[in-house]
Amino acid sequence: MQEREESETKYCDLLIIDEMLPCEFSPFRNLEYSHHLSYFKSSLLLTTEGWHSAFSNSTFDKHLAESSFPDAVKKRILKFSEFPNIVPKLAYVTFLHNLWQVFPYFKERSIPFILQLYPGGRFELNSSESDEQLKAITRSELCRKIVVTQGLSRDYLIDKIGCPQDKIEFIYGGVYETNNGFDFYKDKKLYGRDKKTLDICFVAHRYGNDTRKKGYDQFIAVAKALTPKFEDLRFHVVGDYTPDQIPLEHATERIFFHGKKPQAFFREFYPQMDLILSVNRPDNESGGSFDGFPTGACMEAGFSGVLNCISDPLKMNVAFHDNKNIVILDENTEETINRLQQLLSDTNRLYLLAYQNWRKFLQVFDRDQQLLDRSKIITNELIRNESLIVRPPARMSTMDSLVFSELKEQLRQAVGNHLDAERRHDNLLAEYKKLATGFEQVTSELTHHLKAQAALQDDNTRLSELLANRIYIEGRLEHMLVRLLRTKPVKFLRQRLTRAR
Repeated sequence: MQEREESETKYCDLLIIDEMLPCEFSPFRNLEYSHHLSYFKSSLLLTTEGWHSAFSNSTFDKHLAESSFPDAVKKRILKFSEFPNIVPKLAYVTFLHNLWQVFPYFKERSIPFILQLYPGGRFELNSSESDEQLKAITRSELCRKIVVTQGLSRDYLIDKIGCPQDKIEFIYGGVYETNNGFDFYKDKKLYGRDKKTLDICFVAHRYGNDTRKKGYDQFIAVAKALTPKFEDLRFHVVGDYTPDQIPLEHATERIFFHGKKPQAFFREFYPQMDLILSVNRPDNESGGSFDGFPTGACMEAGFSGVLNCISDPLKMNVAFHDNKNIVILDENTEETINRLQQLLSDTNRLYLLAYQNWRKFLQVFDRDQQLLDRSKIITNELIRNESLIVRPPARMSTMDSLVFSELKEQLRQAVGNHLDAERRHDNLLAEYKKLATGFEQVTSELTHHLKAQAALQDDNTRLSELLANRIYIEGRLEHMLVRLLRTKPVKFLRQRLTRAR
């Protein structure tokens, strides 16, 4: 019985496919997907379980049981092996390499999809492999929309890939928890008031043995230069970097390696940090993989009052102003050291910039707005689709209820009227199909009857012809017999017969 239920066909409006959930090492996925699974009541998420390669060796069931998702969301997270049993209206996939894995399945079953194209995920500039994948995806009729989070990504799709502009939706930034409960006035730990140290952090995942891509080499250079000048200065490394990768020399006692940490760690960590240093570099001058601006780690730090001191080598900044609400650096290590030294020497200026940075981050990357923009794109594609199955609309989330409070009732009535019209249309279509079937049967029977009648008429015609021939032959025989009886041999034979009697 259980096996039959597991293999039962499941219908849904929205099907999300990703490699991470229910593994909680990617907060932005957890936040966005949990929202979609709650907002779109007819939705499912399939996981390809890609976390095994980098983050965890725990099983799917263990991750799901230990996750912080609501029970209603947990029930909608399934293994990818369920894919053959699921019939979706629309699929939603984040990152290029995730979409490319399932693209053949979408083509085989004609499933339309939306791609959320963040930097990373094997999306590389001027890479023949990445370009060919993007061309195949964007030129597919199944590709309904591509959500890009950086202007560079948008321009690259249009200019290099040849993607139609009407397929591209630009939403700057990403989905992060801006409503994290942090208040700069109450929760920010200030040097000299709440703590005895000045703290600079570096937070990033390491790619192989590369210490340059995320700017770890410059971070260590800054630490070596500034530790002799500030006795209370401390440096913190979060991620899979180790002390043996670059010699720390005299700064060894001032640099603390925390290793990889779950999301919960940062709730206490970031309010104690004064600034985050991130000097990212693209793979090479001609392209390759690149990071968004700001990176996810930098945004999360900014939401907790940490001043972002970061680089923008690809000129992707569209919202911030250097020395007003952010500090934008370059690869000039000496210049970076000088600017940070000035900030650390004037903590009033440091914390004013940190406050302005925090306020601007909350405005630009507002969680509710980010989710609303994505939900609108998905909703527009779902209602544009023609479907064989009509379902009631998903209930609006609290966020959307606040935004559309004045239009909510009108929208509900409009949706109800639309669904009623669809139902009536479907009922009439069903009746029409019945009538069409009956008409076809009657037409078939009538055609058969007409053919039989025509065949009978042909038989009657042939019978009439035979009857006429018979009458003619009988008349001829009678005529010949009369003539025969009148001949002399017949008369002589009659006389002889008469005498014999």
